[in-house]
Amino acid sequence: MSDAASVSLGGETAKATVAKFTMAVIGFVGTVVFARALGPTGFGGFYLLFSLVKIADRAVNGWGTAIMKRFSEADAPERELIGSQLAFAAAWVAVTGAACVLASTWLVSYTGLPEAPVLFVVLMAAVTLYEPTDRVVQARGRVGASMWIDTLRSLLTFPLQLALVLLGFGAAGMAYGLAGATFLTLPVLWYVVRTRPAVPSRETLGSLWRYAKYSIPNSFLGQAYDRFDILLLGFLLAPATAGQYEVALKLTVPAVFVMEAAQAGLLARVSNLHSRDEAVDEDVSNTIAFASIVAIPMFFGALAMPEVLVVTAYGSEYAAAASLLVGLALFQIVSTQSGPLTSAIAGIDRPDVNTRISAATLALNVVLGVVLTLAYGAVGVVVATVIAETLRYVLSAYVVRRELPEVTLFPRTLGEQVAAAVVMFAVVLALVEAVAVDRWYHLLGVVGVGAVVYAVVLLAISRKLRVTIRGVLRETGFERYVPRSAD
Repeated sequence: MSDAASVSLGGETAKATVAKFTMAVIGFVGTVVFARALGPTGFGGFYLLFSLVKIADRAVNGWGTAIMKRFSEADAPERELIGSQLAFAAAWVAVTGAACVLASTWLVSYTGLPEAPVLFVVLMAAVTLYEPTDRVVQARGRVGASMWIDTLRSLLTFPLQLALVLLGFGAAGMAYGLAGATFLTLPVLWYVVRTRPAVPSRETLGSLWRYAKYSIPNSFLGQAYDRFDILLLGFLLAPATAGQYEVALKLTVPAVFVMEAAQAGLLARVSNLHSRDEAVDEDVSNTIAFASIVAIPMFFGALAMPEVLVVTAYGSEYAAAASLLVGLALFQIVSTQSGPLTSAIAGIDRPDVNTRISAATLALNVVLGVVLTLAYGAVGVVVATVIAETLRYVLSAYVVRRELPEVTLFPRTLGEQVAAAVVMFAVVLALVEAVAVDRWYHLLGVVGVGAVVYAVVLLAISRKLRVTIRGVLRETGFERYVPRSAD
């Protein structure tokens, strides 16, 4: 079996990014269909429930992160690590299932879904079995395989959800469809892992706990932070407002695809190299340079036509989401820069630092979120999140600069991406003012033109991008498409 250091980070990132965009197309079609079919209340109710599931599964997710870290190290006891993963997952499903029974009345009231307790348990079992196993695949450096398996899950999820919604299950159909697709995909994931579980030794459990005592709270803090906005809107405002927020957030999700694809591979690679006392600076710097390559043009695109994007895609009843779109797109730029720094810190075996940073970031987001939401509504929670994520970036950058002084935090490539996005912004703004964009194919045309302008300008001004693309093509087996002449 290969380890994370022997696998090409650029090649795996490229394969994973293609998979992420494939999932995005499927997911986007799904959100449009279900948002229209269920309305803001049913659509928002499902995402309120799923947000609670994603917070409750953080213990097993944090334990899975510890397994990923130890699995990626040299001479790891792989079979014992898999055994400890399965034992912890089974125990956590039992614990959360019991808690769900006790909180069943509150769950129904909060989400507005009569079936909420049953849906919670089904979703919890599915994600608890899937996500830690997926981390093992990533620990080997095979991020591309991980993402394509997730793409298969998405391909199964949409038709299952659609069938159940059409059969009259409503928002519950979305939950059952997601859980069913997850269970169906698990055998494929285990086929890639190909490691039989074994009873873990005390030494293995002790090594895991030294990392997990920080990665578990990190996982709770991170998910609470990620979903705090929609949970707060559910508490202070209404499920319909949460649905408006979710629509705006879904439109910005592609911004993080490159960063997410690289982030998992970066953690495993840094972990493996650091465990052998080898340099990691170049890998971290390269990830920072390209992590925001999609987020930056998406922000300028949202700035050029926020209402057109929301209304054309989701309908006029979601028009209020336009006021949230630009702020969330800005948040994604900051997030794509802080993400690689967080992975680098975890990879050098300092999860305790990430715990402190996550706690400070969440605390600021909670305080500002409540105050600004009460004062300005849903826009206030977005402003609070942008400020909090900026704090995460500043603190993480300080730690990386101290621990890995050779890492380049502000590469030239970022400036080139901003310049290309500004040109794209001017072109898109002119198109929107000249042409009435009131059909989905009009919107696709404008977005397509913007993407082409951005790509052409960036390729023209960025030598590093051209060199990187050539390297990725070689690593992924497309040598014949690489020009022999030097740049």
